[in-house]
Amino acid sequence: MFRAFKIMNLAGALKAKGNAQEAYSAVLELGRLGNDKAVDLLITALRRHDGVARSAARELGKLRSNRAIPPLVELLGQAEVSQAAADALLGFGPEAVGPLMEALRSGNGIAREAAANALGELRDNRAVAPLIEVMQTDDVYAVRTAAATALGNLKDARAVWVLVQTLQLRDETSPERQTALEHLRHATQLAMRKIGDPLAAKRAAAPTVAELAGAALEEVEKSLTEAEVHPRLIHDPKLLNQDELVNILKELITASEEISWASLESREPMLPVYFKTYDQRVRTAEVVGKELLRRGGAALLKQVLADQLGGNPAIGNWWANFLDA
Repeated sequence: MFRAFKIMNLAGALKAKGNAQEAYSAVLELGRLGNDKAVDLLITALRRHDGVARSAARELGKLRSNRAIPPLVELLGQAEVSQAAADALLGFGPEAVGPLMEALRSGNGIAREAAANALGELRDNRAVAPLIEVMQTDDVYAVRTAAATALGNLKDARAVWVLVQTLQLRDETSPERQTALEHLRHATQLAMRKIGDPLAAKRAAAPTVAELAGAALEEVEKSLTEAEVHPRLIHDPKLLNQDELVNILKELITASEEISWASLESREPMLPVYFKTYDQRVRTAEVVGKELLRRGGAALLKQVLADQLGGNPAIGNWWANFLDA
């Protein structure tokens, strides 16, 4: 009877608004009680999305009741409590890996970043493949940066090649995205160093992962200066989002305009190596066009051509067969 009365009082204290001291005290007392009812009330407190919720998350992480995992994972997408929820999930160890991988696949950007960081801290190799996929496909640089850091912590050689591919990324469309890209490249370099360390003393006659990665990076750098296609298209165009594909076309249009100006001014056009010849320019337009066609059919191509490329006649001509599909 006394315990039931105490639980009732604690439940009432949890309803106090703002940073009320009685709500914080109730959370700590529920953490000390640790029974099923206490866990239920702490889970309810998570809905506050404030300092009390962060305190409740910490107590749930200590109690390690599996019933708390789903509501904690849901909090990963809420900026105010995301970090507290991620820290709490670390207390569940391997049992949190599956739910965190699901958040990595389907959560919003804040949740995906928090999940990637947590998976790196848990160091469970089940997370390697999902993290590699994030490095290839996620359109939020902060998420990819967290994934790169996590892969460095996991030190799995399977990640080397996607890290090398990431280092070939160069230019972005805004100062903000350029800064985010630089953070990603820095995290990627650190991850490659970590992955190389465990193998440095093994198989002295054979190349280490770090050496293989270095050679691969040199090859990528060479491909950027001698590419027959746009550097972003060296690998699978399915890995690029629509804005990235459209930006390649905008570069192509700029190159075509440069050719026209150079002709008027009787000089050699200043073009990147991958736009030097007519065939290269046609190939770039066709590769991007086929990928956009695959994603949204002729309707998407017409929309991109009209709304984002100003109805450019050269692109329209190179896409003629696609637009009639």
